[in-house]
Amino acid sequence: PQFARDPRVCGMFVKEASLAAAIEHPNVVHLFDVGVHDDVPYFVMEWVDGCSLRDVARRVVETGERVPPSIALRIAADLCAGLHAAHELTDDDGHPLGLVHRDVSPHNVLVTREGVAKLIDFGVAKARDLATNTEESMVGGIKGKVRYMAPEQAMEKDIDRRADIFSVGAVTYQLLCGRAPFEGP
Repeated sequence: PQFARDPRVCGMFVKEASLAAAIEHPNVVHLFDVGVHDDVPYFVMEWVDGCSLRDVARRVVETGERVPPSIALRIAADLCAGLHAAHELTDDDGHPLGLVHRDVSPHNVLVTREGVAKLIDFGVAKARDLATNTEESMVGGIKGKVRYMAPEQAMEKDIDRRADIFSVGAVTYQLLCGRAPFEGP
């Protein structure tokens, strides 16, 4: 609610959600509708019958087990497929949008009961002409979770799709090893 009163933030929310709604892929949660009602922005997304990858990873660690490599790699392949669809998104004239998720982490992956991984939350996504500088960022500064972040992203340098692929590697590392590849502040 505190952000709903800021027209700049509401505008960014609707633009970014509209961008995410344009991604049509089985490994990206589909957004059906985006808009503003009574000055409050909203989006309607696909229901995913399952849980977050964060919950899956936590349960595995609690039992003292490890995610089998075949499952970890299947999840990584699903994430790469969904990200590829996002990275290849173009505008109406066919020009690449340069979309980068910027927050690929276990928190932003849902796993269906059938074992399909689906990316969510393109809310911090960066496209070529959308939120390309910190003045346009909702809160300013770094976007995403540092534990899974590519070094160039953490240093606030220009990033591209490779930053998302780095993050997939960090998520896969956590699934295989039971801990994030980077700890600390």
